[in-house]
Amino acid sequence: MRRFLGCCLLVLGVSVPALGEESVALAGDPFASPYVYQNTGRGPRQSFTVQYEVGYGTRESRNFAQQGVEQGLRLRYQPLDFLGVEAFGGIVIDASRGGMRGQAAAVEVIARALRQDRHHLNLDLGLGYIYDYRSDHIPRIRLTLGRAFGALDLSLSGLLEVPVGSAGRDEVDVMTSLAVSYGVLPSLRVGLEVAGEDLEGIFEEEEAEGGAKILFGPTLAWTLPQGFFVKLNTSAVRAFLGNQRFASGEDRPAAWGFMGRLALGWTWQ
Repeated sequence: MRRFLGCCLLVLGVSVPALGEESVALAGDPFASPYVYQNTGRGPRQSFTVQYEVGYGTRESRNFAQQGVEQGLRLRYQPLDFLGVEAFGGIVIDASRGGMRGQAAAVEVIARALRQDRHHLNLDLGLGYIYDYRSDHIPRIRLTLGRAFGALDLSLSGLLEVPVGSAGRDEVDVMTSLAVSYGVLPSLRVGLEVAGEDLEGIFEEEEAEGGAKILFGPTLAWTLPQGFFVKLNTSAVRAFLGNQRFASGEDRPAAWGFMGRLALGWTWQ
């Protein structure tokens, strides 16, 4: 009975450490995460999720042109509650110049190595590959730590990417994010995400790509009936331009910009 009650509350999106549950989970979301930049976590066994994603940026930041729109489709199959397989495909449209700037495809296996109810925190590990918007082949490794304190959830993640055989790219790209959210309702969570991109650029004399950037802004996650869910993040972007190398003919971008991301998803289980 104790386990049954804990599972019912988990499906409703309520964190219950007293019952030994491991972290916040959104009903109908097998990523078990209310965050936009951290699609990791434990999900319901034998579930399948389709997630449509759209993003807009006013300065170059990861996938975007100086001003661009990204659209993508993310699919995830969760054969076991601790193991998931994810695939992603996306395009970026350059809003300032018109036309498509690039295409990307990725695949990743994500596993939960530690559980809060057994090990005091959650640890998710990811191993994958991306053919990115610059047409480069990039293996990637992901690590995410998380812990719930009642309705409060904390998460810290790191992503390491190694471009293979790519001229003009950094040898290693490092990204990290810190997120916190609070369940104001069983189906609604509000929070804050802070993400750092290309952080190795802070310490290099010359940055080969877009340079180091910090993103910070509010996140909202809302679960709907029948397995649907919505995630929304808006962020300010602060770029460090001092050591960036710009292509010939490219205008020097502003240090400050805006990023917005929306994810609409549905889970079948």
